[in-house]
Amino acid sequence: MPYRDVLVHVGGEDTPALAAAIDFARRQDARLIGLGIRRDVWTGLVGMEALPASAIEALERANDQDLADAKRRFDTTIERYGYAGHSEWRSGRGDLIDTISIHGRYADVVVVDQSDPEREPTSFGLAPELALTSGRPILIIPRTGAATTVPGEHVVVAWNASREAARAVADAMPLLQRARQVDVLAVTPPKQDQVPGMDIARHLASHDVRADVVVRELPAPDVPTEILNFISDRSADLLVMGCYGHARFHEMIFGGATRSILRSMTVPVLMSH
Repeated sequence: MPYRDVLVHVGGEDTPALAAAIDFARRQDARLIGLGIRRDVWTGLVGMEALPASAIEALERANDQDLADAKRRFDTTIERYGYAGHSEWRSGRGDLIDTISIHGRYADVVVVDQSDPEREPTSFGLAPELALTSGRPILIIPRTGAATTVPGEHVVVAWNASREAARAVADAMPLLQRARQVDVLAVTPPKQDQVPGMDIARHLASHDVRADVVVRELPAPDVPTEILNFISDRSADLLVMGCYGHARFHEMIFGGATRSILRSMTVPVLMSH
């Protein structure tokens, strides 16, 4: 089933996600929905009752201005890229993740920027939180190189036969069917008996997707580096992967492929949970 509605979160600052979302929607012949969020003034504040009324009013005005700036940026950008006739603007209010998740359930894919490690040094980041809560695939646009396109000509699927990886493949099927080249990278622990890439290759073939399977036996800590190196070696332009294959507490303590990939990504990533 093709993508028909693409939702992109638009903030006040200029980031790559909006231009990339326009390109992605155009390639899919989809409607682009821009979402601006007016965050409540008390979000993240402790002891707000101690603030004077003038300070609260100033914060309210600043939040109103941020939303107005986001809409202005959306309108200007879609005009510049000639996509105004295929887009719409929506405004939400409240918690960032909750609001994007709710609106995202009425779209086929949600586009966001890669989290900024300088601003979120200990956070899981926006993208994986949305993958967990929205019920939709999340397309993350890297900040490195300021990518403004999502070609999807050469797609790498990171496969480990997990539920999350299967969900990601199903969500990415419209992209896989259009891709010129699809590589399935199956990274397995040493001495694992099965070859998990072969069954998914047969499944993809039943959907008219021809995929080359590459199997690498590596310990878990080496998996993210192998995926990133594989993408670079193959000159791929999109990664498809599952999000949080282990318990999130395990990921928090020991890291994991999800966090490592999102911190070092060089191409757009379509991620599902």
